[in-house]
Amino acid sequence: MKKRNRPLWCCSCQYLAWMFMFSGFPVFTACYAGDDVSEQSYLQDFPVVLSASRLSQPLPETPNAVTVIDRDMIRASGFRNIADLFRMVPGMYVDYRDGYSPFVSYRGGTDDYTRRMQVLVDGRSVYLPPYNTVDWEDLPLHMDDIERIEVVRGPAAPSYGSNSVLGVINIITRDASALDGASIFVTRGNAGGGNGASDAVVRYGRSGERLDYRLMLGAKSDNGFNFPAPYKNWYNGYNDSSHTYMANMRGNYHPGGQDSFDLQLGFSDGTHATGDPGNYHAPPHDIKNNSNFQQLTWLRTLGQQEDFRLHYSHTHRNSVDERYTNDGLYWLTDNVSVHRHEIELQHTTQLGSANRFAWGAAMREESADAPTLFLAPQKLHQSRLFANDEWRISPRLLLNIGAMLESNGMGRKDVSPRVAVNYHVTPEQTFRAGISVAHRNPALFEERSNNRYTATLEQYFLSSGGLRPERALSREIGYLGEFRSGLSIDVRAYNDQVSNLIFADPFVYPWSVNKMPSYDFRNEFMVHYTGLEGTVKYSWDAKKNRLIFNFAHQVAGATLFGTPKIMTQAPALPPPLWGIVQGIGLAQIQSIARDFSASAPMNSFSILYSRQVWERCSASLGYYQQGAVYILTGDRQPLSRRLDVRIAEQFGPAGKVGGGEVSLVVQNALKDSSVGYSGYLFDRRAYLAATLNF
Repeated sequence: MKKRNRPLWCCSCQYLAWMFMFSGFPVFTACYAGDDVSEQSYLQDFPVVLSASRLSQPLPETPNAVTVIDRDMIRASGFRNIADLFRMVPGMYVDYRDGYSPFVSYRGGTDDYTRRMQVLVDGRSVYLPPYNTVDWEDLPLHMDDIERIEVVRGPAAPSYGSNSVLGVINIITRDASALDGASIFVTRGNAGGGNGASDAVVRYGRSGERLDYRLMLGAKSDNGFNFPAPYKNWYNGYNDSSHTYMANMRGNYHPGGQDSFDLQLGFSDGTHATGDPGNYHAPPHDIKNNSNFQQLTWLRTLGQQEDFRLHYSHTHRNSVDERYTNDGLYWLTDNVSVHRHEIELQHTTQLGSANRFAWGAAMREESADAPTLFLAPQKLHQSRLFANDEWRISPRLLLNIGAMLESNGMGRKDVSPRVAVNYHVTPEQTFRAGISVAHRNPALFEERSNNRYTATLEQYFLSSGGLRPERALSREIGYLGEFRSGLSIDVRAYNDQVSNLIFADPFVYPWSVNKMPSYDFRNEFMVHYTGLEGTVKYSWDAKKNRLIFNFAHQVAGATLFGTPKIMTQAPALPPPLWGIVQGIGLAQIQSIARDFSASAPMNSFSILYSRQVWERCSASLGYYQQGAVYILTGDRQPLSRRLDVRIAEQFGPAGKVGGGEVSLVVQNALKDSSVGYSGYLFDRRAYLAATLNF
């Protein structure tokens, strides 16, 4: 791959110039508030978020850049899959390994796993062992369950600990009281050829004086992707179809003015087709996944500015992946069963008239039973102590300070601090500068794997252990402005350095039959990211028209440090052959370092335009473009472009019995750049959806 030259406009000084230029355009000028402006005037009609510091804050006062995906954006996008929603986040990369395995990546290091971004649903981590990844399609959620999604762009370890070295995704579902009655939602369309996509969801809820509850039952199926030549010849018509059944329940009991108890339960059961005739280890077969969760939150409010929150959650996931080899001689299994129990206490209080403080502690137990991955079942006990403080030094100046002390259960304790300063030039224009440190603990698979097939005498991964946590040092400056014309701008420039990056290092397993490289996980690289990203929103005509533009430009790179294991290992073959094996292994690692700059799109952007055509009819257009990407597992995806169209017509009384909506969604309407990761074909797709309240 050709080396990418860094554009001159990427220099840090010019990032600063861009931000000050935005604030200086005469057409964007806001009314100056004067030196005696009150504190309340700085709390304008900005979105209020909860995820950045664990304190409720309007966007101009958060220590990190935050993207809010609200219900209007979710509805206008027309997306069926939760992972696709992150196409509307600056700097986020979304792709699919197959029809049911999306992966979401922020910045660089793109591969099949979301290992460096914490993902929460109502405060419950869905970032599961042993691989430390998210199974997006098995989440027992439907689009209409989501109230909003808050994406913290940048390290947020002081708030959420390990695995948030690149950011945090917090999916916030609708309250139990949001539905009073029943509704049914159905989708039918083409995917993978023919009528290959369908959803059916039924909801029922009641809102009472002391008890609110809602129930959801749903099913979804998808024929997956088609494969162009030569891939279709390998698959011989066996597609990556999936069928999933899901259910969730949320109930809120509020016996008095001080206490509230929130109970959530969920379940999903999915069957996913995988494999192909040309793969010796994975011929066509089904993977069966089932998962469930339970969580209970007790909130006690002691006053307007003080509360205690006690949260307990349990998550279980079981995956059954069993098949014969292509020749029918060996029975292979990749079964995995995981559990997570977590309990957390948080206290939020007011320390004087200009200071808010949130602190707490949490304990987590994780276990994983995967006979092919580990010699024995694995278990981790982790704990953390955190604190975040918001100090309003003056009406214009705000200081956010936070830190987390975390014990990773593998013998390490790390502190992750953060300091951010927000300065309000005017009530509508704010500058932010921050610096933070975050850590990512090794996944169980990285630290303790012994991945082997005893039947075929093959060893794929064998961890030597002793990994150090990845450490991210992040620096950023940002600007946020909102103007009376309906325009808002949120931009930031950042420079991040991640040391001790964990990656698979080739070596030769001494008892390997063919003496070809296996893999050990080691602290292999030091990487850096520098970029400019932002969001511009504009609404007009009494908000009947809404335009959202997201953009990101990024330069990344990696440096190999140390000597790969294969170069220090005792020879396992005669000298000429051993030299060839060493050369292959070293070249592979050097190639990863060289191509790391291409592991995230250098340039990407999205545009979502929605319009209320008339009282009951709405329409929207979404355009999503991602630059070429090198997937660290070896695949390369070219530039991708996609135009989606949605038209919806409401009928009956809005939100009441007899009311509903019918919509038509066309994805990739122009059939542009349809070949994706692993060679799948994302062709034009169309869905018809209907909702009826009764």
